[in-house]
Amino acid sequence: MDQLAGRLDYSGLAPQLRAVRCFYFMAGIGMAAWAILVPYSKIRFGLDDGTLGLILLAGGGGGVIALPFCGPAIVRFGSRAVLICGGVGFGIILPLMGIAPTVFAFTALLFVFGMIFAAVDVAMNAQAAVIEARTGARHMSFFHALFSIGGLAVALATSFLLRLGLSNPVCAAVYGAAVLLLLTQGRFLFLRHDDLPAAGRKFARPNRATLVLGLCCLACFLTEGAVTDWSTIFLRFSRGLTLSEASLGFAAFSVAMAAARLGGDRIATRLGGPMVMRLGCGLAVAGFALAILLPFGVTGIIGFGLVGLGIGNIAPLVFSAAAQVPGMAASHSVPAVVGLGYVGFLLGPVVIGQIAHAAGLNVALGMDALLVFAIGFAAGAVGR
Repeated sequence: MDQLAGRLDYSGLAPQLRAVRCFYFMAGIGMAAWAILVPYSKIRFGLDDGTLGLILLAGGGGGVIALPFCGPAIVRFGSRAVLICGGVGFGIILPLMGIAPTVFAFTALLFVFGMIFAAVDVAMNAQAAVIEARTGARHMSFFHALFSIGGLAVALATSFLLRLGLSNPVCAAVYGAAVLLLLTQGRFLFLRHDDLPAAGRKFARPNRATLVLGLCCLACFLTEGAVTDWSTIFLRFSRGLTLSEASLGFAAFSVAMAAARLGGDRIATRLGGPMVMRLGCGLAVAGFALAILLPFGVTGIIGFGLVGLGIGNIAPLVFSAAAQVPGMAASHSVPAVVGLGYVGFLLGPVVIGQIAHAAGLNVALGMDALLVFAIGFAAGAVGR
């Protein structure tokens, strides 16, 4: 299993492996940089939870609009072209969101950000699916570990930079520059003719297996989006931590998720995907309970860490299974599953915000925990 330069000889694919890893890391930087801007924008524009939730809907709307076109775009232009264009968009839009002069401008930029992230998410998982198909081994957990490590790097760097007195817009500009630097690895990505075979139709109706996997991915990404967008706000306003301290909740989540994914491929090979998914759901529910039920900042940070440890390997297992759905081409099944997951990632925080506004953030996060508990019963969908 190829983990940290791996034991197996994949020297023929070394440039592609390195490039795909860099782009997962890049995507983690982009998403975490956005997550850091959420509480900053809430304070800057004086938004309550309900209003912030509605604004976050713009990101989900952009993603939902873009998703149906991601698969056909990959078929026509190749996942490499889509991924590089999305990376350029990340590098440009992150600094702009940090200096948006009005709520309307910020919302419009968030809409574009949602479209960009949808394209990046689908395209990078398409590249990862080629790696797994060519090697016949699990790699998806390790790739997603790098996404988490990118988020961790941003969370820790932001806490450090804010303590030094730098502003959030400056931090966003730094992360935008880092994204553009990583794009230099784009020339090593798989070319268009290397992508997984496409089906004859541009659009296809998902079959039952794809829908089940997609719903599992939706629940998993909803949880990831909830922690990304709301953990810092929860620890800041419900547990009384400073903004720099509250960002450690997301850092703990990212650390634990990265740790789970670094060894996830090997563990899944040994225990089987369904068992790993069931154990992960149990850990995540326990983490939510710790964060919600105990009124201490430190237990909230630990709780969000357990959530990351629990859900870390669910999405990689689902994506690997999606590329092998019987009776459906990977060019249709992978975007469909990623698409549903992306809907959960971007629309989930909006729902969390509306529930938080009506009943409190504790209740909203508790409902997310129930959803994670429920998908444990669908663990058999990820195969052996």
